Amino acid sequence: MLNFAQSKAIETTDGPVLIIAGPGTGKTFTLVERVFYLIQHCGVLPEAILVSTFTEKAAMELKSRISDRGLADNISINLTEMYIGTLHSICLRILKENLEFSPLRKNFKLFDQFEQQYFIYQQMPAFDGIDGFEELLGNHRLSRWRKSEFVVKWVNKLHEEMVTAETLLSAPERIVQILGRVFETYRGLLNDENALDFSSVQVAAVRLLEDNPDVLEQLQNNISYLMIDEYQDTNTIQEHLIFLLGKNHRNICVVGDDDQGLYRFRGATIRNILEFPDRFAPGECQLIRLETNYRSHPDIVDFFSEWMKTGKWEFEGKRFRFDKSLNVPDKTFVDTAPVIRVSGKAEDIHDTQNWFGEILAFLNTLRESGKLSDWNQVAFLFNSVKNRRVLALANFLESKGIGVYSPRSNLFFERDEIQLLIGAFLFLFPKYMADRKSLSYSLDVWDYYDRCFQKFGRELQKPENANLLRWAKPKALRHIELAQNTDYRFSELFYELLMFPLFSNFISYDDLENVQDSRSARNLGIFCCW
Repeated sequence: MLNFAQSKAIETTDGPVLIIAGPGTGKTFTLVERVFYLIQHCGVLPEAILVSTFTEKAAMELKSRISDRGLADNISINLTEMYIGTLHSICLRILKENLEFSPLRKNFKLFDQFEQQYFIYQQMPAFDGIDGFEELLGNHRLSRWRKSEFVVKWVNKLHEEMVTAETLLSAPERIVQILGRVFETYRGLLNDENALDFSSVQVAAVRLLEDNPDVLEQLQNNISYLMIDEYQDTNTIQEHLIFLLGKNHRNICVVGDDDQGLYRFRGATIRNILEFPDRFAPGECQLIRLETNYRSHPDIVDFFSEWMKTGKWEFEGKRFRFDKSLNVPDKTFVDTAPVIRVSGKAEDIHDTQNWFGEILAFLNTLRESGKLSDWNQVAFLFNSVKNRRVLALANFLESKGIGVYSPRSNLFFERDEIQLLIGAFLFLFPKYMADRKSLSYSLDVWDYYDRCFQKFGRELQKPENANLLRWAKPKALRHIELAQNTDYRFSELFYELLMFPLFSNFISYDDLENVQDSRSARNLGIFCCW
């Protein structure tokens, strides 16, 4: 059942539209219904619709829900014809479909974040040779890896802000000119490698369109409706691309919430959503607010609304927030506090241990009382999951048999399955361990490699792993010099290792709902994909 605001958002199809969607207001549902309204009631072809959202996961959900919606009404929709996905994936599609107009060559590479940094790491001599590079680094004696991290940060920022090397080189400030030479060097290296990174995909797509008016005009004519989700998290180049594609028809609908801007570190600017109506003539852009929250307890909605009133949202006569009046539908809620605080702040290590104990006791009490049937029903919220105390809490809970899922906590490389796998590859390629001792410099990661190698070595000494030892020894001897190419790849070694109980036990489990068990299999899968 649609509420009035949702109906208005769905049926307001022509011209620019800004939908301010508060939390839990059915934003994705509204987007899906808007797509179907365009197809069913307005006769718009699927290939004339572009729908973008922020993450691949959200894009997959959109595709799934649009497909399910079509099946429910017995409507066949070819999603491959519709431009639907993240803006990065849409840019990649534009590049692939028009590769002959791009400086890219066939089978170009696309670096993920790690590959991008490793590429720069490999090419570091080219950057070290730039006059003033150390000055740009702040004259700090950084490791080669830290230098590559620094370069990644800056080149991505420059791509996202649509800054060119020429602009930087013509600046009066010396430090900006140095940055320009770094950026120019990186762009040249990318071109030589026939590669793109995550941020430069968008730059390449925009340049292709702007340098080839015929290609741009065809896309502008073909795409008559654009819907951009999570608009508060878009950056400068993404905004430029959206207005470039939507120039002819001007049917640009952006959806988001200025209160939920999260990704400043990715170049996102809240300015895009705040100033969207100003990009058009006064009164041309229609503003629609989705304010009925279907997800949260009334106490949470009331707390949020009152807390936001305390903010200072005006500066020099200009308001920097869209007014909202969140409400909840009339329905019965359980008379239980929606949020429970377990304990306060620990001041020292002794207090920390007490804090861990209090949390464990609280969780066990909930489970014993029947209020908690699965550990998946528990979520912890922290400012950062990489905090030392948070990591210690995760390790403590796991030591008590409570699995913790925290993909951003840097625990991946501390898991037994990953350390054993890395140790196995170090054992299988002994030349690395021998040669690295002869190097005149050291890296922090070597201590980690030593731990992995020793852990795997201890396992090989156990009687139950005798078959693994018999398999691994000849492989290691063959790899000592690597005088000739092998007839297998790293991935084949990985799958052979999975035959032995030391590793197969990580992927053999009966309870598919058990997070702790399934996590080890998932981690091994992630490692293999790398």
